[in-house]
Amino acid sequence: MAHKILKAAINYKTIELLTRKGLGSGVKITRANPIRGGLFNTSYKVEMADERAVVLRIAPPRDKKLLSVEKQLLKREVYVNKCLKGTEIPVPKLLFSDFSRKMIDRDYIISEFVEGYSAFYHQKYLAKQEMDHIYRELGDYARRIHSLENKEQWFGYPPPFARDKKWSDFIAQYVRSLEEDLNRHPYLSLPKEYSLSDITKKLVPQLDKVKTPRLIHGDLWLRNILIRKEHGCYKISAILDWDRALWGDPYFEWILYGTDPNPSFWKAYGKTMPAISEAAYVRVLLYKSCGAIQAALEDSIHFGLKKNSLTMFGYALKDLRELSKNLIRTDYR
Repeated sequence: MAHKILKAAINYKTIELLTRKGLGSGVKITRANPIRGGLFNTSYKVEMADERAVVLRIAPPRDKKLLSVEKQLLKREVYVNKCLKGTEIPVPKLLFSDFSRKMIDRDYIISEFVEGYSAFYHQKYLAKQEMDHIYRELGDYARRIHSLENKEQWFGYPPPFARDKKWSDFIAQYVRSLEEDLNRHPYLSLPKEYSLSDITKKLVPQLDKVKTPRLIHGDLWLRNILIRKEHGCYKISAILDWDRALWGDPYFEWILYGTDPNPSFWKAYGKTMPAISEAAYVRVLLYKSCGAIQAALEDSIHFGLKKNSLTMFGYALKDLRELSKNLIRTDYR
């Protein structure tokens, strides 16, 4: 399967060593099964004799090819997990992390195992009103996530990435990283008139209307949502995979512009994308363009899907054309 390109299994003995390192030498492992899904990490459900279960997630080996924006993903997730303590957002509890690479030459973390089904794969079994409820919960959680502010007032990805004082500084760095990946790519190439860096420079006044760095999950969609039935009703039991999270403009959250969520989502979130200013609109066009370029690179590099990659790149070019037309306007609200 294509999604296994970044994965590399470890043996049962190594699973035991890593789990005991994190939870104590007296822990007795009774079973360890691979967890399907996910692109980057090799994950296992580890069961113990005391009836506890945890999730062991191991980063890709160093020889796996990653995009510039995909570095140190597990370290970033640990940072975000700490930021979410004390909130009512359902996140699996982090139990242990090890980035020393002494036990194994890969980063790894251990977190609690949360019961639930993938909302993406289980939605076919749910009635319309049940999916309405899930989307209403997701919209409410998205609103709560985007209401969290970075008290240190910097923008961008968590360490080890640089901390930016302005949102435009982060976006400039972000688009440069995409351009670097494109420059190394065999068939994806932007026309000269669509230089991401040049367009970003022109949009600095609009980007810097974002004054408050707010939390963005970065990959908030049904594939990263666990649901389970409680008292006859399906509810969200966990929001997973925070490794792409960052501080910035909530409209950078691609579920707000890249999908068409159930109306219940928007009702709970509190506003819809059409109800935005022109300044926000051009920012969103830039985010859409960059998101499509990143998706095109992922389809090519991680999945080997050239046709899908070119399709996503076509979406990026379409949005860049629209953005270029809007750049001639000066009356941004």
